[in-house]
Amino acid sequence: MADLMDLLPFKSLVTQASAVLLTHGVEVESTAVQGVAAHLVEKAALYAGMDVEEAVHLVTPEAVAEIIMKATEDNEGASGPHAVRPVRLDDRMAGVPVESVGHLVMAASRAGKYAAANDDGATVSHLLDLATELGSALVRHHTDGIAEIPVGVRDEVADLVTSVADHVETLGWSICPCGEAHGQDKVDAGTAQVMQAHASLARSLREQATG
Repeated sequence: MADLMDLLPFKSLVTQASAVLLTHGVEVESTAVQGVAAHLVEKAALYAGMDVEEAVHLVTPEAVAEIIMKATEDNEGASGPHAVRPVRLDDRMAGVPVESVGHLVMAASRAGKYAAANDDGATVSHLLDLATELGSALVRHHTDGIAEIPVGVRDEVADLVTSVADHVETLGWSICPCGEAHGQDKVDAGTAQVMQAHASLARSLREQATG
């Protein structure tokens, strides 16, 4: 029996399901879509008494996308699927002072540390991706102290860092959620203020570019 992942109809199913997800404003890593699609095909094959080569034709792209979207909705406000990202609506490049890019890297890293300490793996994954993307801009050739980064990166950094800071301020997220008080509340309060300031910086950079 052929490997499901190697079947052309299965590859087409994954591609079409990814396209359906994009229409819902969600971008999902291909390996995650493959995993959901494979699970549905294997269940269909078992239920219908077919080989996967036959059962792959029973599963629609819409069904795969619906499962992924349902998982996203069920995890709203909690740690959602790591592979799910909002579609980046603005991929234009804009020049940003390298010092400001450095602040955005620090903001993403600091917020990611808090998200990791409080078991929000999806936010950690997204913030690490952003820090990597910003770091890549810093190591590329730049002139006059200006680095080129996608406009959408600044929006995502601002939104995620603000969300983490809000969780610290309103939900009690802590850098050390051990349950014992040893001064971390003061650290958390001060760090939340710094994160809010970095989020404001990201938004101001966007306003300067579009103003």
